[in-house]
Amino acid sequence: MLVWLALLLLVLVWASWLFGQVFTGKRKVFVFIAMLLVSSLGTLGIYFFEGAHKELQQTASMHQQLKDLTLRQLADKADQREITMEQLLSELRLRNELEPNNFEKWRELGTIFLRFGEIARADQAFTRAVSAKPGAESRLEFAQTFMELGTEEALEYAEKHIKLVLINNPKHEGALLLQGINNFKQRDYQSAVYYWSNLLKQREPGSESYKVIKEQIELAERKLKMESLNHIKVVVDNIDQLLLTRYKKAFVLVRRAEGGPPVAVKSIDIAKLDEPLKLSPDNVMLPGVDLWASENVYVEVRLSQSGLAQPETGDKFGKTELLSSLTPSETFHIEITERVE
Repeated sequence: MLVWLALLLLVLVWASWLFGQVFTGKRKVFVFIAMLLVSSLGTLGIYFFEGAHKELQQTASMHQQLKDLTLRQLADKADQREITMEQLLSELRLRNELEPNNFEKWRELGTIFLRFGEIARADQAFTRAVSAKPGAESRLEFAQTFMELGTEEALEYAEKHIKLVLINNPKHEGALLLQGINNFKQRDYQSAVYYWSNLLKQREPGSESYKVIKEQIELAERKLKMESLNHIKVVVDNIDQLLLTRYKKAFVLVRRAEGGPPVAVKSIDIAKLDEPLKLSPDNVMLPGVDLWASENVYVEVRLSQSGLAQPETGDKFGKTELLSSLTPSETFHIEITERVE
């Protein structure tokens, strides 16, 4: 880019010298503008051509070095830092685009992405695999893979795949079972009861599978009852005044007055902000911390533009006044009016 700027400056100086005594007034301005456009487009074209050509050469050279390695060998090289993550991703994309309908390769690619914590990229690869081999079986396989990972983000991707199956077939037994399990893992016990109850209707009363599902429903109902008392509720009072389309996620937090990491944090879908937001001891950040024993804290709700838990410039938030402690079943009202600077 510096070379491009230097060339542009050189052309402008040359034009000034060449035409300074020949053209005057409007004609002089026109010539300068024309020279500026021509020189800009020309030098910028050279810059991008040379840059793109060099990048293609580097990609081709790296492909020659890596082409005989299996995907797992490639992943091992990245693990051992023998190649960069960018080089790994470039090689993986190149291989898979050569066989866009190869289900096994897209599945293995997604698995490798999960190995490196690239959950969104893994979902893209799994989605391509489903395109190569459409059907509920493929989607539910990848949903289970995300569920085994167990992170909040992974469980959300699992839910996406399961619900796509249920849209096409609301009575799909495998999807109903997995959606209940996924909701249970997300501590959404009410939804778990709903999906398992729909599954129970399709099982023979008294059968072994009927008994197992009934037990899971009863467990979820007990969890739901405990949760109904063991939490605080947060209500956003000015929800109608917020432009929610700007934000990807909301977070409910309990913070100490003296600072440090949050005592507890929970991510919330933007679409659910019009409901009371619940925060319980399950959302405590560090092991051994008692939410109800925490003192001198405040409760905060933050709207995140990026969807990340870390506050960023442009996020909006609101919080309570300083609280000496928290009491189970207590409800707090917050207005989101402040902006992270």
